[in-house]
Amino acid sequence: MALRVPKEQTSGFPASTVAKRFQLWALGLFSTERHLAKRLKNNSFYPFKQQQPDVFVLEYYLDTLWKGTLLFIVCLLLICCGILRQVEKQETWCFPAYGMAVGLWLMVSSIPRRRLVLNHTRGMYHFSIRGRTVCQGPMHLVYVRLALSSDAYGRCFFQLVLCGHKLEPLVLVQLSERYEQMEFLGRHIARKLNINYFDYLASSYRHVIRHWPLGATFSPGIVQRKTQIYTKSSVTDLDV
Repeated sequence: MALRVPKEQTSGFPASTVAKRFQLWALGLFSTERHLAKRLKNNSFYPFKQQQPDVFVLEYYLDTLWKGTLLFIVCLLLICCGILRQVEKQETWCFPAYGMAVGLWLMVSSIPRRRLVLNHTRGMYHFSIRGRTVCQGPMHLVYVRLALSSDAYGRCFFQLVLCGHKLEPLVLVQLSERYEQMEFLGRHIARKLNINYFDYLASSYRHVIRHWPLGATFSPGIVQRKTQIYTKSSVTDLDV
């Protein structure tokens, strides 16, 4: 059963546009796949909004804004309260002062609003900060990637990241051990946005390539799928 997109999501931006700019901050601490699946049911084009047919827009603030603010406040309290001012008769007030400087820098650099537009009508993407163009290019340079990381015990964790040339990587789903569900969610997002999807392996038949560089006919990272096909068709199939 295919996902249905509410009418208000295809007819411009709702009144809560400002709140949507912070949507990437709420990634969920537990059951991250379920958290993303719910968002996809409410908005099939998450994290973007469909401005018009084949044009998707994402406006957001980096999560380093709240992280920098928190670091600045904590370090400020340490200095004001005299905590950690001296450790074994050594002056240590410079450490929270340095933390304040780092926090302030994170805040200032994250305040400008980011805007990413996927314009399939023109076959181009456009990224700007505070209305000033940072980069733009063909659609094959924007993609969803399944990233892999592991802990000290050898356990593998996956996360979905929206990447692109000169774009700030945007985490769509935090770490999860469920590879199949993460792959399904990543494929679904890439299909709805009509962009490329890449598996965590450099060479894999699980890559989904929709856009190629001009004149390209083959990429060594693409392994032809033999007989297997991807059969899942809906976020509602997720059993999480």
